[in-house]
Amino acid sequence: MVLYKRKPVQIIPPKDIPDDRDKVAWQIPETGELFTDRQAYDERMSFYTGKVFSCEITGHMNLTFFEALQSEVREGEEILKAFPEPLKEPVLRKIQFSTISRIDALVDSLHEHFKTDFYPGETVTAFLDGGERAEALIREKTMFPELRLPNGEIQRKGFSRYIVKLINKADEEAQVDNEHINRDKKTFTKAMLRAFIKNTVSREPWNGAPWLVKDEFARKYKIGQDVPSHLQRPSTAADRKAAQARRKQGSGIGAILTNGTASPAAGPSPPVEIRPAPKSHKSKNQQAMRMARMLAPMDQETDGNSASGTPFGDSPTPDASGKGVFKVTPITAPAPKPIKYPIEDLALPPSAEGRRRPKLHRLSEMVVVQNGNGSNQGFNGIDENLTAFYLSTWVFLNIYCEPLVLDSFTFDDYVQAMFFKSDEIDCDMLNEIHCSLLKAIVNEQGNLQCQLPEMEYEDEEDEEEDDQDGENSSPNGEVSIKEGHRHANGNDTSNGKSAPREKKHRAGDLFDGDDTWIKQLKIRNFRNGGWQVIMCGLLHQLSMDTRFAPDIEPILAFLAPPDETPSQESVRTRYGFMDPNLRIMATHMLAQLTHQTRTVRDYMEECSEEMTKHRKEKIEHQRSRKQLLEELKSLEDDKKILLPENTPKSPTPELESESRRSSIDGSQDIQMNGVDSEDEAEPNRAGLRRGNDRKRKRGEEEKLKSEPVSKLPKTSKQFQKVLRSIDTVKSKIKKEEADIQSLDEDLRQADCSRFKCLGKDRYWNTYYWFERNGMPYGGLPSSSTAHAKYANAMIWIQGPGPSERQGFLVEECALPPPTDVDGDITMNGATPPRIPVLERQEIEESGTTLDSPIQYGYISTPTELAALLSWLDPKGIRERKLIQALENYKKHILLGMENRARYLAGDPDFAPPQQDRDMGGSGGGGTGSGRQTRAKAAVDLRVWRCLTWRNDSMVEEKGHSHYEHPLPKGKKKAAQMKNVPLNRNGKPVSRQGERYNF
Repeated sequence: MVLYKRKPVQIIPPKDIPDDRDKVAWQIPETGELFTDRQAYDERMSFYTGKVFSCEITGHMNLTFFEALQSEVREGEEILKAFPEPLKEPVLRKIQFSTISRIDALVDSLHEHFKTDFYPGETVTAFLDGGERAEALIREKTMFPELRLPNGEIQRKGFSRYIVKLINKADEEAQVDNEHINRDKKTFTKAMLRAFIKNTVSREPWNGAPWLVKDEFARKYKIGQDVPSHLQRPSTAADRKAAQARRKQGSGIGAILTNGTASPAAGPSPPVEIRPAPKSHKSKNQQAMRMARMLAPMDQETDGNSASGTPFGDSPTPDASGKGVFKVTPITAPAPKPIKYPIEDLALPPSAEGRRRPKLHRLSEMVVVQNGNGSNQGFNGIDENLTAFYLSTWVFLNIYCEPLVLDSFTFDDYVQAMFFKSDEIDCDMLNEIHCSLLKAIVNEQGNLQCQLPEMEYEDEEDEEEDDQDGENSSPNGEVSIKEGHRHANGNDTSNGKSAPREKKHRAGDLFDGDDTWIKQLKIRNFRNGGWQVIMCGLLHQLSMDTRFAPDIEPILAFLAPPDETPSQESVRTRYGFMDPNLRIMATHMLAQLTHQTRTVRDYMEECSEEMTKHRKEKIEHQRSRKQLLEELKSLEDDKKILLPENTPKSPTPELESESRRSSIDGSQDIQMNGVDSEDEAEPNRAGLRRGNDRKRKRGEEEKLKSEPVSKLPKTSKQFQKVLRSIDTVKSKIKKEEADIQSLDEDLRQADCSRFKCLGKDRYWNTYYWFERNGMPYGGLPSSSTAHAKYANAMIWIQGPGPSERQGFLVEECALPPPTDVDGDITMNGATPPRIPVLERQEIEESGTTLDSPIQYGYISTPTELAALLSWLDPKGIRERKLIQALENYKKHILLGMENRARYLAGDPDFAPPQQDRDMGGSGGGGTGSGRQTRAKAAVDLRVWRCLTWRNDSMVEEKGHSHYEHPLPKGKKKAAQMKNVPLNRNGKPVSRQGERYNF
């Protein structure tokens, strides 16, 4: 419709032209207007040819009437072609009689409603199982309404289910819901919807006017056009002026009451026309109160009792004093709107039952070494700030145990190995962990696989210059390193450089000349303190980076103190007694460097390719399962068709003969119709017998259904064939489901790129279960500690980050819940207490609050897990997801917790095999000599469980452990020169004279 000054152009209605040849009529073809006066025609054409019109659809302005009309016709045809045909009727029905005044708001409302609502005939994109996307055509639609509980809580949201036909796959259909279907963004945009509305809908220019579908489209889609009475315009301007004039002639507002009678205090008044009051947005009760206030100055009393009848209550009745009493219905506050859950977790009130989160345990409180009765034998000095390093290194070693060629181990044994201290006994777990990580950093060709800061030693020319000058020589004779490292070793300079600083360690003195830690690592010289010296060299070079120096220098200061000349034996002995916090820091540095190597990166790429392969296989199995389900449905339909012909209507011959025998014996006198002969004498007994008879028949029918086909009564061959086909298809479906479940497990174990958390609670604590992905449940089944039947078996909780604490937890009060119309806070009719978040957190977390992300706590028993699930509120956004994740893995978590408790308690069923206990953990490729074996035999392995671990994976694959990697042939002569004896196979033996176990 062409617009002039933002209003539609009003077409002059055609006049009846008499059939008189003397009269001439002028017509405008575009509008159909007729004129008998040439001057009126010219004036109208002059108006139409002025550039003062605009196109309603495109919004183009400064057009003539005819240009705007052509633009509307052209754009309207294009819009009708572009707009999806299946959506036209639903959109128009939704618009009809809508009272949203602004078209922008109407477009937003329609777009929000229809962007997730689809109709038969639309071409959409369907997301199938496994993430596959396919172009589809909607064939059928089924809508499921929203379900609400009596308290207003939504039990199930409304949704739709569609049967779509896959376009690119002939004769294939799929069933999807509205969350797995999407419309092309170009086919349904707000701009297109706005243009469609302007082309098909109109609205009169007065406040509250409804939108009306144009006649041609209303007739086409059979949309009702009868405007409801409450949406019709109440009166015109002329009517309002006439009413105003009549009110001026009246005697005031007090002269007229709602029933048309005059007030006793007023004189006679002329008759007044009673017109229906215009509709108001206020309720009837509010109008009554307003009228009562207006009548109050006229000595009219109001009564608060409820009334019925007219909108204002009963008609005013005079009392004893002659004054009218007007009854008014009291205004009641509207009921609060039901809350739609889930909502912000902190907006929920505290539990009425006073539920609390179970107390968290800290790693520093863990009993690392214990007797068989569970009493603590040692002191746990773990630094709380290093808990993340204990966890991250354990997770890294267990997830990447395959490329590192390591057996898996439990977290408790790993922590205990960090605490093990001895100069006579080597802990196999420590040896194998460090050697495997070092071998990944430098390969057998001697190439460094990670980035390290450069560490250049001075050449001979520099040393000669230093000797001549006598200024840069070290008093202890160490080989100095250029630049900053020279100063670190206590050397002075004569060129005005920085003054010497105190020397913190002598790790640089372990290697001299061309001998470096990389060369020692290339030949795998790990035994008798070899890997400990290599560790010192590696950490020494890594300390050149200022980012790592503060963490590494305490380790080097302990292994190579500045007041002692370091040696391989001294470093080995000191590492055997090093503090567990320094050990875990050194292991963390190794793991951090190993993560950069090709060994780990190649394994991640391999797992990624494997996951892609598993996903494709899973899609194929899901497709096969779907086809089998459709086949099963078809067979069940055939079975229903054939069932009436193959079901005996009378009892089987065996049942009939038994009935006759029972009747002759007198035990049961049951007639063929099932009625007892003694019904008239004993009606109660007869009813009981009929009930038993019905139960017996139901039992016989179930027995017939459960019996194989061979035991069924003789039926048609076609029916038996259908039954056999059903059994075959069901077995195939079970096999496909088992394959899908197996592929899901493979996908979970291959997902090693990043670790996934379980979720967050109301206070933004993060929850982890470290067996969720990247490893089998309970560790490798072939591991030497597989008898423990668990890996970590603890739920770990990490404290909130600084952004969460600043943004959510340090507020003065908890976030308020939704409010009603009066601004009062309501929560299902109850007002929650206003309590500071930190105070509430301290109470609900049982005094074990985690203040930062470097703090961790854990729960380890089924009772604590049950208490945690009871404390979490499913009405919260974050805790709802956390509960779902915990429920998904609850079975495995509980099993691991039970197994851990029995393993730590020394249950014989969870003890290592006898031969492992006899060998002290060093059999089958262990790292100990005969002396160490005898020393281990004197150790109680029920206390030091970590000593029973062996690296069976490496022994089975290479024939030796990482620690016992054989030296190259060229090194045998060097070993002889150092007076190291060789065995009969030409391999070096230990200092104690015992042969190594290769």
